[in-house]
Parts: sequence; C-alpha cells; structure tokens
Amino acid sequence: MQKETITERTTKNAFYTFFSVLASRIGGLVLTIIVARILYPELFGVYSLVLSIILTIATFTDLGMNTTFIRYFAESIGKNKRKEARTRFFFFFKYKIFLICIASFVLFVFSDMIAINIFKKPLMNLPLKIGSLYLLALSLNGFFSSVFVALQKVKYNLVSEIIFQISRITMVLLFLYLNKNVVNVFLALSVSFFLSSLFLFFVLSKKYNFLFRGKRSKIEKKEKKKLLNFFTWLTIGSISLIFFAHIDIFMLGIFLPAEFTGYYHAIVSLVTSVAAFVAFGSLLLPVFTQLEQGRAERGFEKVFRYVSFLAFPAAFGLAFVAVPAIKIIFGYTYVLESYKTAITIAAAILSFLVIESAFSGIYSALFQARELPKIIAVIMIIATILNIFLNYFFIKIGISFAPQYGLVGVAAATFISKYFNLITLGIMARKKLKIKTNFPYKQLLASGVMLLFLFFFDYFFKLSIFKGILMIFFAILVYFFTIYLMKEIKKEDFKLIKIFLSNMNY
Repeated sequence: MQKETITERTTKNAFYTFFSVLASRIGGLVLTIIVARILYPELFGVYSLVLSIILTIATFTDLGMNTTFIRYFAESIGKNKRKEARTRFFFFFKYKIFLICIASFVLFVFSDMIAINIFKKPLMNLPLKIGSLYLLALSLNGFFSSVFVALQKVKYNLVSEIIFQISRITMVLLFLYLNKNVVNVFLALSVSFFLSSLFLFFVLSKKYNFLFRGKRSKIEKKEKKKLLNFFTWLTIGSISLIFFAHIDIFMLGIFLPAEFTGYYHAIVSLVTSVAAFVAFGSLLLPVFTQLEQGRAERGFEKVFRYVSFLAFPAAFGLAFVAVPAIKIIFGYTYVLESYKTAITIAAAILSFLVIESAFSGIYSALFQARELPKIIAVIMIIATILNIFLNYFFIKIGISFAPQYGLVGVAAATFISKYFNLITLGIMARKKLKIKTNFPYKQLLASGVMLLFLFFFDYFFKLSIFKGILMIFFAILVYFFTIYLMKEIKKEDFKLIKIFLSNMNY
C-alpha cells in the first residue's frame, strides 16, 4: 500500500473536520433556534448565562490538558512508541477524571451563590445544578475526541458528532415538549453527550486496544517536568481564554436584563457558526508537531493563505447579512424595531471576529507545537485584562445612551481585545519562530468588491429567503472571480482541491 503523504493525510483530516464542523454548526444552530423560539428572549438569556458559566468551569476540567495530551501523545504515535503512548494516555486520563469530578461537585454546591448573590437571577439556580451533570458529560467527551485528533483519525469524531447532534435535537424537542424550561434543555444535552462518549470509547477499545492492553512504563522525572511545564502555561492560558471568551456574556448578565443576553447570544451563535468553518487550529497541532522546523514554516504559510481565502469573504458577507439572518433564524423578537440599530452595529462588529478566530487558531497551534505555550498564555492574560476593562468602560458608555447600546459596547470591547491578541501573536511568531507572512491584500480587496455587489443587489431587489440565497451564491462567484483576475489562484490550489474532493470516496 502506498504511504500516505502529509499533505494527503492533512487534507483527508480537513475533509472529515469540515463535515464534523458542518454537523456541529448546523446541529448547534438548529438547537439554538429551537431553544430560542420556544423559550423566548428572557429564558433564552438565562440559558445563555448558565451555558457560559458551565463552559467557564469546564475549563478547570481541562486546564490545557487536552492540548498537552494531543501534543505529546501525537509525538509518541508519530515515533511508533506504543508503550510510551499508552503510558501518556493513562497519565492524562487519570488526572482528567479527577478534575471532572471536582469541577462538577463545585458547580453543584455553589449554584445557589452564583445564581442569587452574583447574577441576582434565581431562575438560574436549578439549571446550574443540573449543569453539573452536563459538565461531566461534556468534559469526558472532549477528552475522547482529543485522542482521535492526536491519532489523526478524525473521521470517528465526525460520526460521534453526528450521533450527538441528532440525539440532542431529538432529546431537547422531547424534553421541551414535556415541560418548557431551561432545566430540561441541560438534561437532554447531558444524555446526548454520554451517548456520543460511549461511541468514542467503543471505537477506542476495539480499534486501538493497545491503549488499554500491555505494560506501561513509569514516567521519568525529567519527562514529567517537561509535561508539567508545558501543561502549566497552557493552564494559565486556558483560564484566561475561557474568561476571554465569556466575559462579554457575564458583563451583560450583570449590567442588563436577561433578554439582552439572549439578543447577544443570538448574534454570537451566528458568528461562531461561520467562524468554525475556517478554524483549523486543533487539526493542525499534531501535524505541526511532527514536522521539522523548515517544513512547519512552509506549511504555516500555506495554511495562512488558504485560511485567508475563506475568512475574509466570510466576515464581510456575514456583516452584511447578519441581521436579516437573525430575523429568519431566531425570529423577529430578537431584532425588535426599537433595538434594531444597536443590534445591527453589534452584529457588524462581531462578524469580523471570523477573521480573528481563524488566524488566532493557527498561530496558537504553531506555538504549542514548538512547546511555547508560555507566549500564548502571557498574551492571553494581557488581552483578558484589557477585555474586562474595555467591557466595563464601553458598557457604561453604551447604557448611558440607552440599554440596547450596551450591546454595541460589549461588541466593540470584544473586537479590540481579540484583535490585540491576534496582532501580538503575529508579532511574536515573527520574532521567536521567524514566521513571515504577507498581509492578504488581494483577499481583502476581493471581499470589498463582493461587499459592493451585495449592496447593489440589495438596492435593486427586494430580498426574500430565495433571493437572499441567490444573492449569497452570486456573491461567492464574484469573490472568486475577482481573486482569479488578480492571479491569486495557482495550479497547486487546484491540485489540493482535487485531493480534497477525492476524499469523498472514503
């Protein structure tokens, strides 16, 4: 059998990851629509706050452990050291279980204090208690998924994702039919995560039973020190990252009524759904780890270029269609006429986080592969502190005009702090890793041409759902035709597309 090249393997994994993300985002969007439409803005806001709190506490069940595991487990697999791989698997799994149990217990015990004393929203109390079960299932599933990322067998994560999405939509519909409350949503999600985890464990035990059978070696003091050093900085970075990711929701929950959190969560759901299609960071970590310095640099430059092909038009296009999309997907109650201006501005600002998310992911993967998580952690800490101050300052300014302008304040604060994080990562990559990338001016210009087309189309045609889909299709054609005229599309791009399409046969 012909040995699979790194390009072919990466492209194949990109294929499976793409469809895994597609399943995740479509399923996630369908779930968000169901929950948002059934519960309405106030209860949907409660759901959003509870979910953000759970995801924040979930960080303490990881603390960079999954990323550390992927980095070093992939190294063992790449060198075909099965005994070492088995040892590292059990080493991380043991600590993972310990952290999951501690975090779930803490959430259950302190749910009253969080709901009543901090957020002053008693409706959050019981969902937080049930959320401890959801936290356990979510964290366990995350670890098993990371095993397959390290093995570079992400096709099983695709199957797991499909199982999870189908089961959670079915369960949520059933549970909400029985009783329309936030508690039932988290009960349904917990059951679905457990089903998905069972599938992944079954595949591991059958196809990769060398992880469970055979002797394990004792981890040497020197190696343990290396693992813990990498892990420590990822821990600091992970804690900063989760606060960085959810501080906007928390600040809105503290300063404004729950329905505004619901409006904001609707925008963020749309943005993250689009961003996920151009975020390849976790997929590239094991690849960068197994490449030598020079090849990793060339690989990074290629990935940077391909990501820019997708991220720029996605961000510009989303900024234009975000508000009509929210009306269609979540309902007109999420774009009330009195709040429309504020929601439109906030949605436009947040849409450009699609670009930031894509590039931050690949920079982070490169630093982790080179065992430099300290750089990511320090930058993230500074960005998080900046984010907290800017959120407080901008929310206060926004609500001094009207409550809805608190949404604009949060969006502006998040935009500035996240781009500060990205730009600093880029500067450090140039200094520490000698990574030089050219700004994708052609992609930016082509996206501008596409945006002009969208404005003209909207001006001459009264939009409907069908015309909107047609508009997006032609906008994509305009973008790629402009890129082609600029001679930015090369022969090697068609070769890569051919490899990608050939994976349809798998």
